[in-house]
Amino acid sequence: MESLVVTVIGKDRPGLVESVSAAVEAHGGSWVESRMSRLAGHFAGILRVSVPSAEADALSDALEALRAGGLR
Repeated sequence: MESLVVTVIGKDRPGLVESVSAAVEAHGGSWVESRMSRLAGHFAGILRVSVPSAEADALSDALEALRAGGLR
């Protein structure tokens, strides 16, 4: 297993955390810990996930793909 530390920033909207969680789950990962805030209509979060080593790159790509939904 590998630990990944991920930061996410975007306009706050319903389903935002769910989209990150779904990507983690789809790659066999576990959400280990996180800190998240809503600031001036924006969402900011940092999280640590544990993922099988063979899935780490694919998860990173899936998280990058969330840019299309407004996450950085």
